[in-house]
Amino acid sequence: MPRNRHNKKRNTAFLYEALLKEVTKAIISGDKKTKRTAISILKESFAPKTILSEELELYKTLLETKEVDNLVAEKIVFQVRQARNDISESDIVEAQNRLISRVNKELSSGVYSNFVPNYKNLATVSQLFSTDEGNASIKSGVLLEQKIVTSMMEGINTPEVPKMKPIDNLVFKSFVSKYNKEYSSGILKEQKELLNRYILSFSDNGVDISIYLNEELGRLHDALSDSLKTKEIKTDTTMLESTNKVISMIDGFRETPIDKNLVEDVLKIQNLVSEIQA
Repeated sequence: MPRNRHNKKRNTAFLYEALLKEVTKAIISGDKKTKRTAISILKESFAPKTILSEELELYKTLLETKEVDNLVAEKIVFQVRQARNDISESDIVEAQNRLISRVNKELSSGVYSNFVPNYKNLATVSQLFSTDEGNASIKSGVLLEQKIVTSMMEGINTPEVPKMKPIDNLVFKSFVSKYNKEYSSGILKEQKELLNRYILSFSDNGVDISIYLNEELGRLHDALSDSLKTKEIKTDTTMLESTNKVISMIDGFRETPIDKNLVEDVLKIQNLVSEIQA
């Protein structure tokens, strides 16, 4: 019987996350060459309408869908598997080969050792796709599908957590049609940049916003770390504690899915840093 072993180099979502992690490491270490190279590989491999971009979207659908009932979850999994079967496996492998070749030649094999927090979930989806190619038993496929369905149902019966208050008037009523009217004045240049990139992220699989946020979070982290050395904050216990909490929040953001709430949090921190630097 064929063995359904997971090969991380054949897991499109893992390759994407590992490269994003490489960008983050390069930003933190100040390695501009590695940062440029990793970003170049990401943009080339996951540009809109590319084969890997299509497959990545299927991974995201299964991994990011939450709080749906069993029937809906099963329908989504069925549709995703159908869509995955419509993609040429040889085309996927060919695109992965090009990406892997660039990583090996222009970066290093160490990229594949980067820590990816949701690696187990990525592996589960990859193995499910592999069963559709006849590389595992029917039982294995059913068990993998049930595992994903269970994950998609998480939180369906838990009490709703109160949503955080929006940042003043920076409420996302419509990211496209009302953007200019809502956000064209009264906000910082970096906040406009973040909002613009978030709007565009809906059309490019979030590649650009992921890269941008890695850099912007690094900038905000450095600015707040530098502020800890100022007299105003060093001598104020409350401000010192609050600043350290925000720095910890930024560290946690790197492992948080990019959504409206995350963007709102970053907008707040951008405003805070601007006030500190004023």
